[in-house]
Amino acid sequence: MQYKKLLFIADARFIHTAKWIDYFISKGYDVHLATFAPINNTKCQNIYYLGKRETKVSKINYHYIFGIPKLTKIIKKIKPDIMNAHFSYSMGLVSLIAKKYSGIDCRFSVVCHGTDVLDPPIPLIFNSVNKYLLNKSDKIYAVSDQINDKLNDFGIDLEKVFVGQYGIDIEKKSLKKDIDILSNRNYVNNSKIDFLLNSLKKYQHDGLNIVFVLPHIDNTKLDKLKKEYQFIKFYQHVSHEKMMTMISTTKIYISATKSDGTSLSLMEAMQNDAVPLVSNIISNRSWILDSVNGYLFNTKKEFIDKLDEILDLDDHSIERINRINNDLILEKCIYNKQMKKIEEFLTEPSE
Repeated sequence: MQYKKLLFIADARFIHTAKWIDYFISKGYDVHLATFAPINNTKCQNIYYLGKRETKVSKINYHYIFGIPKLTKIIKKIKPDIMNAHFSYSMGLVSLIAKKYSGIDCRFSVVCHGTDVLDPPIPLIFNSVNKYLLNKSDKIYAVSDQINDKLNDFGIDLEKVFVGQYGIDIEKKSLKKDIDILSNRNYVNNSKIDFLLNSLKKYQHDGLNIVFVLPHIDNTKLDKLKKEYQFIKFYQHVSHEKMMTMISTTKIYISATKSDGTSLSLMEAMQNDAVPLVSNIISNRSWILDSVNGYLFNTKKEFIDKLDEILDLDDHSIERINRINNDLILEKCIYNKQMKKIEEFLTEPSE
């Protein structure tokens, strides 16, 4: 069987979604996208809006269930060969239920991005939801080894799991490195932003250019942080293009996530010659060997000690780290190569 008609259920605002959607459009597939987002940042013209309420990244979007009847009708109308849902217990569950009600027999797959599996709200409930949903899926995409380990704990057949991220575009800009330290993770509990800010107080009189981009932070909290940490520059949101420019001008990239998929920001930092200083979790250890091509930390003391070490690195040591990271990205994380693997896994004939 040849699979050519694809229905994605995903947040149309996110770059993660656009990378998937735009690739399959470029390859000539008949692509459709159902979304709870109010805007579409993909190239998909066959777009279906499932609701008008605002979606929250860090909260449970209970209103998704009210989109099931509409999604069911869409599935019946399109009759897709493949359904692909992004984020397990939310859009994945809604999609699986709608597929069942539609009566349409098509391949069903789910993309697990990180916190949806590793750090879901109300774990007692949503771990069970994830286990059920993923066991019912024909294909699963785990964007990191840490997620794959969790799927193994769920008793998922790992033969139906693809482990890997969609990759990044290899385009390095030769710009002056004028940002000393950059953090760009979402302002959610999993990112431990307050831990990073508190740790950086030691450097408030050192004249460092420290930048935090904090998507999903509310205005009140942002204003509070700006007053408390006046030595740091804060941004609530920047475009993907501007973010790439910022990463290209960064010397040190920091992240303290408690759990993660394969972090695209980390990949982009490695590609653009920013020395990584990241939390010592499985997903980061898959890419960073401590004190070889970056640095890992567990505690505030380790974070500060290793940041001091990075700040004291000579040019030769920084060039060595950058060379290792550039080679690693070229080998494992080129967008078109990774998406080709994903395409083959998604559309391979059934046995």
